[in-house]
Amino acid sequence: MLPWLARNLVYRPATWARGEPVFRLLAEYEKSQWWSPEAIQSHQEAALARVLRHATRHTAHHAATARSVGLDPGRIGPADLDRLPVLTKLDLVERSEALQARRLPGSTSWKTTGGSTGVAVRLRKNRYATAAEQAASWRSYRWYGVRPGDRQARFWGTPLRGRARARYRAIDWVLNRARFSAFAFRPDDLDGYFAELDRDRPHWAYGYVSMLVQFARHCLDRDLPLAGLGVRSVVTTSEVLTEADRLTIAEGFGAPVYNEYGCGEVGAILYECEKGSLHLMAENVFLELVPDPTEEEPEAHRILATDLHNLATPLIRYDVGDRVVPAPPCACGRGLPAFQRVFGRAYDFVETEDGTRYHGEFFMYMLEEAREAGAPIVQAQFVQEAADRILVRVVGGDGYTPAHAARLCDRIASQSEGRLHAEAERVDGLERERSGKLRLIRALGGAAR
Repeated sequence: MLPWLARNLVYRPATWARGEPVFRLLAEYEKSQWWSPEAIQSHQEAALARVLRHATRHTAHHAATARSVGLDPGRIGPADLDRLPVLTKLDLVERSEALQARRLPGSTSWKTTGGSTGVAVRLRKNRYATAAEQAASWRSYRWYGVRPGDRQARFWGTPLRGRARARYRAIDWVLNRARFSAFAFRPDDLDGYFAELDRDRPHWAYGYVSMLVQFARHCLDRDLPLAGLGVRSVVTTSEVLTEADRLTIAEGFGAPVYNEYGCGEVGAILYECEKGSLHLMAENVFLELVPDPTEEEPEAHRILATDLHNLATPLIRYDVGDRVVPAPPCACGRGLPAFQRVFGRAYDFVETEDGTRYHGEFFMYMLEEAREAGAPIVQAQFVQEAADRILVRVVGGDGYTPAHAARLCDRIASQSEGRLHAEAERVDGLERERSGKLRLIRALGGAAR
């Protein structure tokens, strides 16, 4: 589809129909990125005060936590923020109803998120919040020469069931993008991906770091002229972007590579600018930086995020689980807070004997499917014990039976076309990495790639 048609006759009307003022907010964010740091901070504090008052007045969870530390919900303000308890992903799972506003602020949509921790979350988001998330992203993509409606090649997960798959096909059409599955792929699949890109000539590419690296390396190894297709820029997300990975992707695509960082629950948090700094989407997110040094990064800070617009499920002091390293003001001139790097997330591939690779999100989607079908699985971890054998470690909730995990294992076998055989064991908890994070995929004896 031609970009102008996609932008003005498809995407723009779709945002109007959904009650999402994306283009109005985009125009505002184009201006606010150039505000002074002081003006941005003042704007954030006003928004923070509003969301704190709303959350403590209209959600059972935040009202109770405020009172537990002696705060009056009617008078709470930004100075009181650090007295409130930290919100975890497990809280979102176990206290979902208590975290929702008693009166929803207009129309809302459900958002299901996964991640490298094996915990899936389903929360409500009001339309203004989803519009603000999109506006911040499009504002940042413009730094890379990308506008709404430009043709996108998206290396991403593919819903496995019919209804979800149809829904995402419709979304992809509205956003003028072609989706390339990152779940399971063989060399022949990657050849097919290149043929489709050669036919459609996308303006930009977007996707998981690991998948983009694999595809770029495949094209380089086979002398496929990916760099000659005219891709303007590549945006990586969901995983840590190393310099080695950046170089491989840039060489393969023949285009500059930019890093996006966010989480499904909050949305986009940081975007890399043309000068190399990662900038906070300060109009949408307030970050607290908690010193949390590592051996490699003595200046590292754990981040606690507060969503400034989601009034349906207010996220206050949400522990994203990752670390950032702050940076001085950026030479690009934007007043948005800057960071040198973000780290903490990693996905593995599981590779079978015939060379088929399954991305971590393949297993995350399987887990989300099981939960949507009613399986009370709180957490899960997938351990590759052999090339064709997966052990699923399951933390079960109320009502859990072995049959729930058995159905999950059957789906893994069927969706992998018999390449993977899975068995489950129930455990009380999952072992954490030294960093404190949980891994979705764990290899024994180096089986996972």
